[in-house]
Amino acid sequence: MTPAPSSPPVELSLEEYRFLRQLGRVTDDLLEESLRERETLTQCFRRCFPTLLQHLGARGIAVTTRDEELVEQTWSEGDWGGVFAGGLLAGPMGQSVHDTGTLLTQTLDVAGSPVGTLGVLYAGPPGDVGTTAKRLRALDVVAEELDTVLMLVHTASEKHQLILQCNEHLANPVFEAGMDHAVRTLAQRVRLPGFLLLYRDAVQPHVLHYRTYRHGQLEYESGEQPGAPLESLLHQHGTRLLHGDAGVLKRLFDGRTTEAVLISAATRSEPLGKIVVWSNEGFSAYAMDLIRVLASTLSQRLLDYNRERIHLSQFFPTGAIDALLEDPDYARHLRAQEQEVGILFADINGFTRICEQGFDNPRNIGRFVDEWSARAVDRIWAHGGVFDKMVGDCVIGLFGPPFFQTDRVRRAEAAVRAAQDIQAFTAELSGREEVAALCRRVKLPGLGVAVGVNLASANCGLFGPNRNYTAFSSGMNQAARLQSLAGFRETLVMESVHEALKQSQEPFVRKLQFGPLTETPVKNVAQPLKHYRLMP
Repeated sequence: MTPAPSSPPVELSLEEYRFLRQLGRVTDDLLEESLRERETLTQCFRRCFPTLLQHLGARGIAVTTRDEELVEQTWSEGDWGGVFAGGLLAGPMGQSVHDTGTLLTQTLDVAGSPVGTLGVLYAGPPGDVGTTAKRLRALDVVAEELDTVLMLVHTASEKHQLILQCNEHLANPVFEAGMDHAVRTLAQRVRLPGFLLLYRDAVQPHVLHYRTYRHGQLEYESGEQPGAPLESLLHQHGTRLLHGDAGVLKRLFDGRTTEAVLISAATRSEPLGKIVVWSNEGFSAYAMDLIRVLASTLSQRLLDYNRERIHLSQFFPTGAIDALLEDPDYARHLRAQEQEVGILFADINGFTRICEQGFDNPRNIGRFVDEWSARAVDRIWAHGGVFDKMVGDCVIGLFGPPFFQTDRVRRAEAAVRAAQDIQAFTAELSGREEVAALCRRVKLPGLGVAVGVNLASANCGLFGPNRNYTAFSSGMNQAARLQSLAGFRETLVMESVHEALKQSQEPFVRKLQFGPLTETPVKNVAQPLKHYRLMP
C-alpha cells in the first residue's frame, strides 16, 4: 500500500501496539463476517462503520470507491456537519483542517492499483505531532484491511461487467462481427497476445473455419484472409485438430505457452470447435477464468449459429446463407413479400410406374429419389435459385429470392437454364447400367423429367410452424399444372417466360427454340394456360 503523504515514522509504545493489533483484528472480523454473509458494499459499511468509529474515537468515517456496478460512490457514517464527505475525500491525501474538524485521508490500493479513498474525521483542531502520528497509524491499519476486500469486489465486478459485454457482442446476429468485438473487448482488459477460434461448418461438418487474433485484432480468417501455416495444418489433419490436446497446434505457435479450451455440444458427440490462446508469459487465473467463461458462452452461440445455418441450408446455397448472415437484419429478407419470381416444377417421368414395378422395397426408392433430387437442387442453386420444397418426386425451385436483386429477364433466364440442366443430367443417368436396367423393367425409353416454368407474382418468405421458405400464388398453381401437361423429357414455359426471354441478350437464350403458342384449359383454373414447348 502507498502510505499517506504525511505518514510519520513508526515509534510505537506497547499500549499503542496492542491498540493497533486490536483495531486490525476487529476490522478483519467485521469484513470476514460481511463476506461470509455475502453482503453488498452498502451492507458491509453499515456493519463496519459504527464499530470503527467507536474504536477510533472519531467523529465521522467515509470511504469513496466503486460499487458493484463499478460506479463511484461515497459511504459515510457519523457527523460530517452537513458537508458531503465525498467532496472532502477528493482533496489531497493526509491531514487537513476543516470547519467540521480535522480530516485524515489515505488512498486505498493494492500493488499500486487504487481502489478508493478512506477518510476519518476527528472533532476539533489537530492535536500535537504525536497525536497525529497515532491517528495516521490507526488509519493505515484500517486501510490495510479495507483495500484487499475492495479489490476483490472490484475484480469480481469488472469480471462480471466484462462477461456481460462479451455476451452482448456474441449476441450480434452476424456471428463473425460479434466474435471480433468480444475478443477485442477481452484483449482490452487482459493480455491476449494470441487467440484462435477453430470451428466446424454447420452444413459441411468435415470443413473447418477459423479466426485468429493478435492482441485482440483479427489477423487471419478462413476464406477471405487465410493464414498459410494454419491452412497447411487443416489440409494435413482436418477435423482431427478438434480432438485431444493442442499438441499439433502448439507446433504452429512455436515457443508460446498454449492453453486449449474445447467447445463441446451437449447434444452431440462431436466437438463444435476449439479455442486456443497463447502467450510467451502464460496467463493469470483471472484471464483464464474469463477465457473459460467466453468459451462456454461461445459454445451456446455456435449452437444457435449452426442451428440457423442448418435451417437456412434447406432452401439456400452456401453463398446465399453467408450473404444473409452477414446482414445484422437478415430476417428482413425472409419476411413475406410479394415479388415476381421465376418458378420451376420438375417431376420424374413415370415415377409411379418406376416405384411400383422397378423397385423391390421402399428403401431403394428412397435412395433413388435422394440422389436425383439432390442433384436437381444443386442445379437450381447453381443458377441462383431457392429450393422451395419437394412434393413426392417433384422438385420446386424459385428464382429471385431471397434478395430479389435481379430483374424479371434474369429470373426467367435462370429458371430455364436450371430446367435445361435438370433435363440433361437426368437423361445422362440413363447411361448408368443400373438405371438402364430399371428403365427396361418398367418399359420406359430412359429416365426423364417433365418440367414446367413460370414467371409470376408470388408471396415469398418463411411460412408455417417449421418456418419453411416457400411461395404462394396462382402462378405457383399454374406452374404445377403446366408441369403435369409436359411429356417425356419435355419442358413447357408459360407465355410470361417466353416474353421475358425475348428481351434477353444472352447467347444461350438466343439459341433456344420454342414450339408454337398453345392454349390448354385445365381443371380449377379460370383461363387456359398459354404456354410454349422448349425444343430439345
